[in-house]
Amino acid sequence: MGGLPAASETTLQHVVHRGETLSGIARLYGTTVNDLKLWNGLVHDLIQPDQRLELRPQYRTLPLADINLPRIDTDKWRHLIIHHSGTPAGSAKVFHDFHLAKGMENGLAYHFVIGNGSHSKDGQVEVGGRWLHQLHGGHVSSEVYNASGIGICLVGNFEKAHPSDKQLAALVELVDYLKNKTLQRRAKLHLHRDLEQTLCPGKHFPADRFRELFG
Repeated sequence: MGGLPAASETTLQHVVHRGETLSGIARLYGTTVNDLKLWNGLVHDLIQPDQRLELRPQYRTLPLADINLPRIDTDKWRHLIIHHSGTPAGSAKVFHDFHLAKGMENGLAYHFVIGNGSHSKDGQVEVGGRWLHQLHGGHVSSEVYNASGIGICLVGNFEKAHPSDKQLAALVELVDYLKNKTLQRRAKLHLHRDLEQTLCPGKHFPADRFRELFG
């Protein structure tokens, strides 16, 4: 398998000066306030002196409009929890239907699902209803972590196979965006097995290298 990609790339940035506004910076560079907010994970128009703003998209595989659609409760989310599905195939819809059939009122237990090419595209990031409505997850047994943890599931059984390069690239971008942009580095990253007696996300998930990127 290929190596994990870098979490970010060198790009054109603007350093905010005192008195500047997002609308003024958008006019300066011929872009829009909405694009600046998408590219920088901003949930409001407030910016600070010396803050660095990205001036072009950095998260090319992510559905940023969907990720930023809800009013994100940045105080609520304190953990990012990585899972594998333990199945060779699947998608957000497949898992949603399965979880509904198991009696889960809100269906899909995870906030995000990253496809493997079976029922959705390889590396496709799907945004679940629990994220769109800012609901607690159903992906771990602890209600504390369900209430404060964003569940991200990669389709596949990584006890038997490796995640694809496209899945890993999408996961790096998603975690980087959520952790370092949306939640401003306040959320802690976990593998499911860090929290409970489980093998998830499997022995073939590159845990050590992933922790090197995000701590």
